[in-house]
Amino acid sequence: MNVVSNVIELNLRPSDVVLDRVYNPAKNKDFAGATPAQLAEACGLIPDFFCRACLNVNPLTLDAIASGMDNAYQCGGFCYPFKGTVNDHDGTYQSEYEEDEPMAPLARFIFEGFECFVYEYGIAAIRDRATRKTKIARFD
Repeated sequence: MNVVSNVIELNLRPSDVVLDRVYNPAKNKDFAGATPAQLAEACGLIPDFFCRACLNVNPLTLDAIASGMDNAYQCGGFCYPFKGTVNDHDGTYQSEYEEDEPMAPLARFIFEGFECFVYEYGIAAIRDRATRKTKIARFD
């Protein structure tokens, strides 16, 4: 006997529900053909670390979010910071080394007054939108 089911299975992570997101915020031509699902996959667990940290710290500060992400990751992160800058307009990351090409973000995730940019190679930046203070690290 065939059983027909009308149940639809959804695979949702808390970050899918809690965080506002913009894929390819810098409008990078290299990412133009990628679907949102492909860009989300390329971001790996970094949005989940950001979401978990935002939901579990009190008060919500940049340092607390960085510490919360490091605790979720358990293998480094912001305790080994990168130097460089994140463009205020589109989130492009420029390392401290001038010979390095700027990196456009795969996505930007937002929770209240904080944002997380995710780049290729597991690089992430978090920023306080009010103060523009930024932390950059790698989560590989």
